[in-house]
Amino acid sequence: MNPPGGHGGQAGVPPLLRSWFGDAPSPAYLLGGDGAGLADLVAELWMRRFGEQGIAADLTRWTPADLERESLEAVWRTPSFFVRYRLFILPDLGDLKKGVRDGILAYLSAPDPTVVLVLPSTDRGATRSFSSVPAVRSAVLREEQAASVLAQFTVSVASGAGKELSEDAAAFLVRWVGLDYSRIREEMEKLLSFGADRKEIGEEEIRQVCVAGGAIDPFALAEKLVREDKRGCITLFRQFAAGAESADYHALVGAVAWVVRKRLAGQGTGLSPRRGGEILTAMSWIDRGMKGESRLSPEQLFEIRLLKLLA
Repeated sequence: MNPPGGHGGQAGVPPLLRSWFGDAPSPAYLLGGDGAGLADLVAELWMRRFGEQGIAADLTRWTPADLERESLEAVWRTPSFFVRYRLFILPDLGDLKKGVRDGILAYLSAPDPTVVLVLPSTDRGATRSFSSVPAVRSAVLREEQAASVLAQFTVSVASGAGKELSEDAAAFLVRWVGLDYSRIREEMEKLLSFGADRKEIGEEEIRQVCVAGGAIDPFALAEKLVREDKRGCITLFRQFAAGAESADYHALVGAVAWVVRKRLAGQGTGLSPRRGGEILTAMSWIDRGMKGESRLSPEQLFEIRLLKLLA
């Protein structure tokens, strides 16, 4: 799936990111907090912009092992005879060893103008260190901001393919899949293929076609929590936890918050503001804990709060 086109460089670029796409790229772009999952989107938008301008460029995704194996200075300072720009998407800075991060920081003190680094970071310390470097443009996004960027982008992609995807349906898709552009892109490709003879893509198609972020439907768990179905909620959560990875728990926080906010807005079964506030406060506590403010595992954080909410 290619980002929607349009000359001028701003078509299809979500508003929160438009200031990043000027005449020439910066040496590095840091996406922190809940925006870490947008790294691939930023890189692909720059590749599209280069293509529109007739500028040769290539894109490389590096793993932590690549960064430990390669000589960063040698790779990034060796000029290419085939392309004008080389883009590198790096792994989450929080997953890198201190020596590797220090090497990247040293390079960014005098970066090569033909190399562009895209740096996702869910680690607060690494985010602070890198965002203070003059060569780095940074955006630390909250969950709502990251979800908004992805939802706006999916709407533009659907429109470019001649389909209608409402803002509500796009927001549901992001909550269903998770705040990861790479997964959103894969699921959008499936949706567009599935809906080849359909003009409009809605929540029904998303539920039928797209893979939820966890091993179970996170929205079903959220509904049971809102309805105070203690046994059903805890049983479903333990099924979820049996196959969940770290990113799945973040998607679950988003799913619960989504359901609660819809109820508080009067969509569906009523939910008192007091109860809604209690659940949102619990999700905020879990979210902070998963971002390094607790030594508990995501499963422990969730189970503690769910039991308190359902007591």
